Amino acid sequence: MPGALWGDNSYVDPVTKLDCESLALCSPVMATLDPELVRRLWPMSEEGVTRSMLAVLGATLAAYAVEPKRARRVVESEPFRASPTPVVVLPLPAAGLMVEFAVFVLSSADELDEGFVLPPGGCLPLPPVVIEGHEAQWLVSPAECEGLMTGPELARLLTLETSNRR
Repeated sequence: MPGALWGDNSYVDPVTKLDCESLALCSPVMATLDPELVRRLWPMSEEGVTRSMLAVLGATLAAYAVEPKRARRVVESEPFRASPTPVVVLPLPAAGLMVEFAVFVLSSADELDEGFVLPPGGCLPLPPVVIEGHEAQWLVSPAECEGLMTGPELARLLTLETSNRR
């Protein structure tokens, strides 16, 4: 859901450019998966930033971040293709560098390493957001998925991917 801009490592009000304590989210009826409609409704600012589409993470929606190379191996696997879940590649500023993470959108975070789970109540920038000049991109879009994978399913795929590399 659009509602804020991402800049200087925090969300900012799109009008005042001041840091946001809370995000002014749009009505759920405005939610869309159409990137062209998002770009038309929330165009890029002069600074090259789009208003973010945000998923509020809670009890029934989780996000798990892994290294993009590892995510690509999982996404290419037969078990994943049989039951895919959305995966977004996010460029995020870390220690002065732009680091990419691949984030799996799941129905639960059970059996996953808690250090890589986005916290409940957190927000996940989704495409077509541009973060400090770098575009977020779908590795697997929601349109390609019938539902969300569970944490235990992803944990099994990550374990399988690790064992196959040996």
